[in-house]
Amino acid sequence: MKRYLTLALVILAVLLPACANFGSSAEAGKRSEAARQEAIRQEEVRKQEEVRKQEEVRKQEEVRKQEQVRKQEEVRKQEARKQEEARKQEEVRKKEETRKQEEARTQEAVRKREEARKQDVLAQIETLRRQRLEDHDDPSLVGMVTEEELKKADPLLVDRRIHYEFDKYDIKAQYAPMIAAHARFLLGHPTVKVFVDGNCDDRGSPEYNVALGQRRSESLLQALVVLGVPARQVEAVSYGAEKPVAYGSNEETWAQNRRSDIAYPMLKP
Repeated sequence: MKRYLTLALVILAVLLPACANFGSSAEAGKRSEAARQEAIRQEEVRKQEEVRKQEEVRKQEEVRKQEQVRKQEEVRKQEARKQEEARKQEEVRKKEETRKQEEARTQEAVRKREEARKQDVLAQIETLRRQRLEDHDDPSLVGMVTEEELKKADPLLVDRRIHYEFDKYDIKAQYAPMIAAHARFLLGHPTVKVFVDGNCDDRGSPEYNVALGQRRSESLLQALVVLGVPARQVEAVSYGAEKPVAYGSNEETWAQNRRSDIAYPMLKP
């Protein structure tokens, strides 16, 4: 019995360390496996994070490209709008230029017709004058005058021109005596018909100058009518800037051309 007990103790002494070593090895294996699994998990997490970052970079790049495309499209649209606006403005400019040219042609045609009519009237007067002279009649009966006759009637009649301020058509007070002298002469010579010519300097457009010249001639016509001259004895015409009396581009020249002229049918010597 004692012998068996001793044998059992010997066996236990041998087995216990082996079992302890086995347990330690198993535990170490478990820890090693856990570490490996953790490493695998962390690697997977790293890869996923890397993929996420790459996807984020890709999306940002895509957004950047889309924004760039949007800006380019906006620039293209703006350029197209500018071109369209420029085209419309050019079209408006051409239409306005065409309108002005047409208006200028119309006014020029009117001016030429008026000039032709005036010349025709003067030609008719001249024809009548010659007929009357051939019949030994008084030239004044057909509305003709001479410089000598005007001087004799009133020295103020020698001056037949008034001037205006820039872009104005009102008559200055200094011309009142001269205008009154012409009114008296016309009232005393009912067969005489005068033309009042309105003129401008060359700084305005043709159409504007014709309109301003007409206002100037009409203001002088009205001044004569107010003094009692019958309207049938005075006719207002405008030459715009077409009949300058001085040439140049300075205030002195311009001032000379801003005028109205009283044109009598003159009897040539």
